[in-house]
Amino acid sequence: MIKRDTYHHLPEAVLEGLPEDERYALQATWNLCGNISPSVERMDASSMKANIMAQVSAQTVADRPALRLVTPSVRVHQLRMRIVSVAAALVVGLSMMLSGSSQHFAAPHGDQSLTVTLDDGSQVRLAPGSRLSVPASFGETDRSVSLNGEAFFDVAESPVPFSVRTEDSRTTVLGTSFNVRSWPRSLLHATEVIVASGRVSVAAGELQTIVEPGQSVTASEKALTPVDTDADARLAWIQGGFSYENELIGNVLDDVERRFDVRVKAPASIRLRPISIHRNHVEGASEFLGDIAATISVRYRPNANGFELYLD
Repeated sequence: MIKRDTYHHLPEAVLEGLPEDERYALQATWNLCGNISPSVERMDASSMKANIMAQVSAQTVADRPALRLVTPSVRVHQLRMRIVSVAAALVVGLSMMLSGSSQHFAAPHGDQSLTVTLDDGSQVRLAPGSRLSVPASFGETDRSVSLNGEAFFDVAESPVPFSVRTEDSRTTVLGTSFNVRSWPRSLLHATEVIVASGRVSVAAGELQTIVEPGQSVTASEKALTPVDTDADARLAWIQGGFSYENELIGNVLDDVERRFDVRVKAPASIRLRPISIHRNHVEGASEFLGDIAATISVRYRPNANGFELYLD
């Protein structure tokens, strides 16, 4: 249980290194949420979320002195929309923290991975920057977890289904090994599942499909079609590499930032380009950024905060 009087210490690490407008939006939203009172009653996740949201909604504009927006009207609208999105994320996060009903594992930036062994013997390898939530009920009758980020699951066999929830899908198995990638803030976000062994069921909205070994599927409520893939190559991140097929460069650069704990700047004209690139092992950010730059014929250089890709 996290004590309420410690909340004001939490944002500092989160705010560090963010652009000024994002710092403002996060800090303002945190200040708003700081007035939330945790219930002493034991609640399930949905009840806790509803309780927190009701308290947030009940606050009037006059009660929120931290939200003094003095920027032009267009920017004000953008910041307000960003604050709404951040508030939604904080509500979910606070509901988990206040409920005390889950274990949370986070792989720090700058490390290759973090391996977690669950109570049923299943192993989960988290990519840098990823977070895994395991409810207190996990065990003999319930084997469901939630993922934000990327992880490789080696699931222990059991008659109880093992499921992985992400923002837009649910993957269910009995005993197998597979990879789930889901970064909600990425460009054109969608969960991707790659199966190394066994079979998994992937559901998105009303659709559901079976994914076989050597196949991948991208979650979509419009179509859920497995395709053949080289699972060993695509899972190069587990051995310290990178592998992408027709991936937006902006998402690749996000992975580089998480893996090496650096900042990488690039204009939208570069970030929105697709790239296919594979490296079995990468020692440093500069090495891989040089490969990316050469592949798409742009330049790169170090700067005060990390690196940047740029056009001639």
